[in-house]
Amino acid sequence: MTQTATRPAAPETPVKETLFRAGRADVDASMLQVDREGGRFGAGLIKGVSLIAVGEALGHELWIDEVTLSQVAEFAKASNEAGVKCRFTHPGMSSDGMGRLLGRIHDVQVSDDRATGDLHLAKLSHDTPEGDLGEYVASLCEEDARAAGLSIVFHHDFAAEEQFMLEHQVEHSHENHRGDIVTGMRFQSPDPNNVHNYPHVRLSELNAADVVDDPAANPDGMFDRQGLPREVTEFLSYAAGLSDTKPKTTSFGIDPDRASQFLGRFLESNGLSISPKEPTVATEKSEPTVAPTREDFAAELNKFNAKFGAENGSKWFTEGKSFAEALELHCEALSAELTAEKEARTEAEEKLSSLQLGELDPVETGATDSDSKKEKKTFAQHTKGQKS
Repeated sequence: MTQTATRPAAPETPVKETLFRAGRADVDASMLQVDREGGRFGAGLIKGVSLIAVGEALGHELWIDEVTLSQVAEFAKASNEAGVKCRFTHPGMSSDGMGRLLGRIHDVQVSDDRATGDLHLAKLSHDTPEGDLGEYVASLCEEDARAAGLSIVFHHDFAAEEQFMLEHQVEHSHENHRGDIVTGMRFQSPDPNNVHNYPHVRLSELNAADVVDDPAANPDGMFDRQGLPREVTEFLSYAAGLSDTKPKTTSFGIDPDRASQFLGRFLESNGLSISPKEPTVATEKSEPTVAPTREDFAAELNKFNAKFGAENGSKWFTEGKSFAEALELHCEALSAELTAEKEARTEAEEKLSSLQLGELDPVETGATDSDSKKEKKTFAQHTKGQKS
């Protein structure tokens, strides 16, 4: 039986279901060549930039393989003379990429487990509302190539990703929430380096390759143009019970009260609580903890809802399930539904076969009572008699 789920409020700027922004791919300093006057536009050329590399898409629980790289190269080549758009950081939920175009990437090819190409800087990249971004990026590549990287923006091919997972299933036994041992099938990545069995990425469209920093290692770095939105702190503080002031923002797609209720139930069911951390004497300098941005929160929630539906997607997301764990729960739910449908169908067939059809022939005039009492047959017997 299908239940109607209440969908959370949509973000101010909805994120497309299949739209995805991959983690940055570090620039290979040994391959970079910067020519200030080169390129198709005569405004600069940076050769050998890396768009994406084989391995885990950090923070997304997805796996990049050789097929992913080849698809990136194929879509890049399909752009012909236009090339792949390259911008200075990703557009945000409340801002677009206007004034941040750096240029176009051409001649993308796959080698050494990565897809690389040449960035042709546009003349306008040297005269933007935010300054000479073209010169800034060129200088950064010469002075500190690892301070920045490229992050591709693409659309998922969910059908191809799911087909790949179905083709690589293995038997798996685990304990369910009732304590019973359940045997089923689960995805097993053919890549031995993918130890967490993350889904393998497949593309249906390539939109751009943007220059970004690494926010996990450098949250206040020179490429972090938007900083930490105030709305994120207000939302998380209210949801965690650290603030009584309800935030007005709806950009996350979840009502703050509902988020607070979800978090409260999760903490209570797991015997957890939130309390201030006791001060400790630091023995060495540690890296600061980075809170998720509004864009990360909304994109991750949208990813769960697009794959598992609004009800299960929101539930598993707020319970802190990883995408791989949610996939396993989704498969179990589908298997249970199929089993229930099969049992219902078998029961219906059995009932249909046992139906009494009554007398098959009319009683002839003048016949005795004993003659009029014809033998009744079931539907299955009647059908068998017609076939013979």
